[in-house]
Amino acid sequence: MTRSSAPGAGELFAMCRMLLDGNDWGTAFWWGRAAAVLARQAVELSLDEFWAQRSPPMLESSARGQFLALRLYLPDEDMAAEGHATWSLLSRACHHHPYDLQPSRDEVLGWIVAAERFHGVLAAASHDIGER
Repeated sequence: MTRSSAPGAGELFAMCRMLLDGNDWGTAFWWGRAAAVLARQAVELSLDEFWAQRSPPMLESSARGQFLALRLYLPDEDMAAEGHATWSLLSRACHHHPYDLQPSRDEVLGWIVAAERFHGVLAAASHDIGER
């Protein structure tokens, strides 16, 4: 898949919601984790787009490093913390352990809402950079 054909963050969020709203009971066991994977990818894509505009060398940093540095670039540093917490919860949900319960629809929906909010903050901050 070429970069231009890869879905954007908005499309990934739409796919998450489609999974949540589906009624295919044959795949119901996996929809929560699948939606979490897509939402985490959307958060990571949002971060990549932000750093590509703001500081391209940050693209080589770990996610932890990117979130730590993000506090210096956002007007509300709490949003960086919320973004990191959301990414961490999504990451945990992505990994299947036999002893874990599947995330509930409400849990995943809450994570998606938080990830969309974080994406909006990064997009607005990127837009502000472009206007300077």
